[in-house]
Amino acid sequence: MIWLRIFKNNRAGGVVGVIVLAVLLFLISFIRPTEPADFEGMPFYNLIFGNIHALPVLNRIIALLVLLIICLMLVRISFRYLLLEHRSYMPGFYFLLFSAILPSSHQVSPALIGSVFYILSFAIVFRVHEKNPGDLTVFNASLVLALGSMFYLKLVWFIPVIWISISTLRPVTFRELVHPLIAFLLLGLLLFGWYWGIQDDADHLFAILRENMALRSAYEPSHFSAFVYYGYFILLVFIASIYMVRRFPTRKTSVQNIFQVMFYIFVAGSLFAVLIARFAPAGLLYIAFPVSFLMADYFHRRKNPWFHELAMWVLVGLAVYVQLMV
Repeated sequence: MIWLRIFKNNRAGGVVGVIVLAVLLFLISFIRPTEPADFEGMPFYNLIFGNIHALPVLNRIIALLVLLIICLMLVRISFRYLLLEHRSYMPGFYFLLFSAILPSSHQVSPALIGSVFYILSFAIVFRVHEKNPGDLTVFNASLVLALGSMFYLKLVWFIPVIWISISTLRPVTFRELVHPLIAFLLLGLLLFGWYWGIQDDADHLFAILRENMALRSAYEPSHFSAFVYYGYFILLVFIASIYMVRRFPTRKTSVQNIFQVMFYIFVAGSLFAVLIARFAPAGLLYIAFPVSFLMADYFHRRKNPWFHELAMWVLVGLAVYVQLMV
């Protein structure tokens, strides 16, 4: 049982496995390079990553490193909140296979950079059940999400998910409901002060905001292999969901609450990918976050290891097929 042995229990092997998997997924992009797409991002994105789009190889290397950082964040979250039976790198394994399978996602983009802040924000939100209502945990999580909006403005659409999440994890106070609005207001005042007060160019700021909040179709026709691959992935998600529902009452209350929040994040991420990102490949990042934990939880069960191993082989085989065909 190769895949289970690498990603389920072997910590050192899991690290190497995730890195090798990420490199292999990017291999086609390095062998058959294409010019990265240009993005009109928010000021922080343009300042830090704007020039990278003129350097295709560096662009893909940074995108690869960012995805690996996200994988490590997911592993840390699973360990910190005891979401899995054992510490493993399965969340990273499934995150890569869900979000980085298409070559068009192998580049730096505002959505990719924003997803780092998005995941970090909810990692902070998960702590609220350990904190008193009077502390600043919700404000800190909101500030991280607001900072991410300086790279990817559409993160603002996830403010309601923060409200729903904290109310699920414990009783919420009115002040905590206001904290996300205050965090985004502070960042908005900073932007306005810079463009209007220092550069005397408020019109440019409004143009940037309109551009970054615009809803444009980003659907890219794909080879039918991609539809087969994601159809199979959805089937596994459905099976894992049934297992989660059956096992849910036996979990610790804190873990139950976090997985319930994961469900809300999954619904919000799905709506975001369809309605806001408009089928852009980078929109899969916001669904992959909860999906990676759902899949890892299912494949951590002790029963039917040979079925799990076979399912993983089929998934990896289809991933290879997609890489060769798209």
